[in-house]
Amino acid sequence: MPITHPANGTRSPTVALMYHALFREEMPSGQDPHYTLHADDFDRHLQQLAATQGGTSTAAVLNGFPQAQAILTFDDGHMSNFTLAFPMLLKHGMRADFFINPATVGTPGFARWSELREMAEAGMSIQSHGYDHVYLTHLSARKLRETLSAARHEIEQRIGQPVTLLAPPGGRMPANLTAIARECGYARILSSIPGRLPRVLPGDSSIPRMAVTRAIDETVFARWIEGNRSSILRERLRYQGLSLAKRMLGDAGYERVRARTLAALRGAS
Repeated sequence: MPITHPANGTRSPTVALMYHALFREEMPSGQDPHYTLHADDFDRHLQQLAATQGGTSTAAVLNGFPQAQAILTFDDGHMSNFTLAFPMLLKHGMRADFFINPATVGTPGFARWSELREMAEAGMSIQSHGYDHVYLTHLSARKLRETLSAARHEIEQRIGQPVTLLAPPGGRMPANLTAIARECGYARILSSIPGRLPRVLPGDSSIPRMAVTRAIDETVFARWIEGNRSSILRERLRYQGLSLAKRMLGDAGYERVRARTLAALRGAS
């Protein structure tokens, strides 16, 4: 179903934003600090959105409720999605998509099925992040079908709502992903490729997302949600550079270099 700007003067979202975990007192154990925001920063983001036309979920947009400045999404299903993000979204009257891995639900650091059901009942969208966060580029076509189908079916059974959206773990998207995802019942793929949402999004294309990190300040965030082309282009160029590094080093090599770099930056701060 295409996302379009409605004719009645309201607007559909300019960008889709990708969050992960939040923290209040201490950085959560096992979470990537680069993608883990302080809860106050997330609240300020919601305040900035509230001053425009707010934020909503992809599911709400596709179901015909497009009025919002941005699409809000969370990957991984961290427990802070329930304890911190969920209450703040309710406070500001906004919705979000939460992409989860059934294999990690209820394990240490991750939200439980009962909590995810509570979120869904309050209007949040609980969707698929694959079954166990294995990069989809590591799977054969047969295994890819199995894991995508298993993830969708289990989430639907546990949550009681349709699962039609897929966010690939780590943003890794094999060439055959769109076709296989559709075979498995998914209508849309949300990528990790930065970009502005086009005026009309064809039904067979993936939805670009802007990755929100701790380094993003309020000025940059404001430019993103305004759809500032130069700010979004900078993120696309950065993403292309990282993608090249991943191809040259391989996933394991890239993760080792990234871990060393982040450790060095933490030590210098």
